Amino acid sequence: MKIYYKSYDGSFIFYKNNSLVKVSRSNPLIATNDKHAKLILRDLRKNEAKTDPFSILGLSMFASSLDKKKVNEIIIILLKNLDFDLLLYRFFEDEELVKLMNQKYDPFVSSFNEIFDIKLYVIKNLIKNTNSDSDKKLFKKFILKLNKFYLTIFFKLSGMSKSVILSYFFLKKKVGISNFFELINLENKFQQNRWGYVDEQKKIDEYYLSTLKKISFFLKNIN
Repeated sequence: MKIYYKSYDGSFIFYKNNSLVKVSRSNPLIATNDKHAKLILRDLRKNEAKTDPFSILGLSMFASSLDKKKVNEIIIILLKNLDFDLLLYRFFEDEELVKLMNQKYDPFVSSFNEIFDIKLYVIKNLIKNTNSDSDKKLFKKFILKLNKFYLTIFFKLSGMSKSVILSYFFLKKKVGISNFFELINLENKFQQNRWGYVDEQKKIDEYYLSTLKKISFFLKNIN
């Protein structure tokens, strides 16, 4: 089977036996640059890569499939999830844990609020949450400017981490892999220091760290 790619309209498209590779009826599989295209080509020749949603091919297929309707759906999800962001959640009885979260999370929340002129508040109970009333116009404007590939990273990363705020700083390369992983696992790590590190949690951590590295690799190669 002959698989190759061609430059087209500022990006790259793919062919199998002279037939255009599509991810939907109207959307072809796209690469942003030659380096990205070569990685997709490698994955197209590896059957196992097709089943991994976080491989270069898997993420590229998701990004290439995004149409206006799907983009709007993602924006709605991101805006809604921001109201209940992991970095805002402080509904814990353990004062030591809350103090640690205040120390680690508050600088990101404050910076995010300042950048997008938003007033997001920490969540201290499950009844009162006024974050849905905050003005998110500037943040929505930022999302709308993202191309399909950056939007894919933002969406997938925030879904995995439960933090839109931290995913924004990762996307802007203000947070690295190790720091990101540490921050989204702050509560788990705190509990592990007290009660121990069980094998089941170790497997979960390994999966999330592996996924984070794949997303980071994707980000590096679409630039």
